[in-house]
Order: sequence, then structure tokens, then C-alpha cells
Amino acid sequence: MKKYIISFFVLIFLTLSFVLGVNYYVLSFSSDNYYYDVEWLDNQYIWLVFWASVLKNKEPSDILKDRLKVAYNAYKLWKIKKIIVSGDNSVLNYNEPEVMKKYLMKQGVKEFDIYLDYAWFDTYDSLYRAREIFWVTEIVLFTQDFHLKRAMYISKKLWLTTYWVETNLQKYLKQDYNNNREIFARIKAFFEIEIFKSKPRFLWDKVQIISDEKLQEVKDEILQNKSE
Repeated sequence: MKKYIISFFVLIFLTLSFVLGVNYYVLSFSSDNYYYDVEWLDNQYIWLVFWASVLKNKEPSDILKDRLKVAYNAYKLWKIKKIIVSGDNSVLNYNEPEVMKKYLMKQGVKEFDIYLDYAWFDTYDSLYRAREIFWVTEIVLFTQDFHLKRAMYISKKLWLTTYWVETNLQKYLKQDYNNNREIFARIKAFFEIEIFKSKPRFLWDKVQIISDEKLQEVKDEILQNKSE
């Protein structure tokens, strides 16, 4: 009996050591390019807003709304030019990217500056797809502190040059739940990247994010061809 008790406590000790070790490892990647205010951010080109829950009235939740508010502020200050909104559209009547797009457009973001990623399943998927589908190599991420550190780890492992802007504008409901959930979410990310080297559930044709200058060149070329 004593042998089983010792084995039980050894197992608990090893499990806790693994959990703490992985979390420490993931958090060790969150040391640079970190901003608390968009005014400190140098001018960048593309930014990504991660999903959060959408309310029944199809309005962003407080967490999502704050991410969009801070991102819009950066857009307004010309810190960023193009936006990828990444969210869940796995069922017909639930469409996070469209809700995010509509909110941003109400604030004043131009529709052609917004790109939608409908196949969000987790943070790893969003960042992997940003690289592989939208051809992103440099990006600004907007999200809350509890989530941001994991996103930092994933983006660095995917060799993305990334800048991170924290969007903690208030105290949120279930704050303790979010913090505790992150402990296990970091472990999941560790397994996806370090062990399984996973790929997103969905990958499709690439979408090139065109600069305003390139867009104008295309328009001028079309007009010229019409006149000829």
C-alpha cells in the first residue's frame, strides 16, 4: 500500500513539474516588442485581431470589443493599414469575423482594409494561416494580456516578426477562469508546436494583402486598358 501512495505522489509531482515547466518555457518568449499603448508602436502594415465570444444580439463581447477598439485606435493613428480578423464561422448562424468587420466599419475602418479569416479554431491556427494563406511575415497582434503571452510564443515559433499590443481596458467577468484556462492552453500550444508539429484543419488558396499603392496601380492599369 505504501508503494502505491509513494507512486501516486511521485506522479503528482512529475505532472505539476511538467505543467509548471511548460508554462515557464512558453512565457519565456514574451520579453520584447511588447506595447501597452499604440502610440508607442512604430508604423506597421498588417495587424491581426483574435476572436472572442459574440453576444446573442450579434455584438462583440467586452473582451472582443476592447481588442477591436485598440486596433481601431492604431488604424486611426496610421500605425497600421490592413486588418485580419480571425474568428469562428463553423455554424451558419454564428459568424465572428463578420461581427468584427461590421464593428470596425462602424468605427471608420474602410471595408477594403479588412480581411476575414473564417476558419479559426485556436490561436495556433490563426497565426499559421496568417503566414501560409495571407503571406504575412510581419504582423501586429491585439489581445488581452492573459492571451498575448501564448500568442507571442506561437508567433515566434512560426518565425513571424511580431509586435504585441495589450488590450486590457477593463476588468472582465471570469478573469480568474481565463487566467487558469491559459495554463492548459499553453500546454496545448506546446504539444501542437513542439511535439506534433500540427497544421491547421483548413488551408486554402493564398490571399495576397495588397498595399494601397499597389491597389492604385492596378486601378490605373485597368482604366488605361479601358481607354485603349
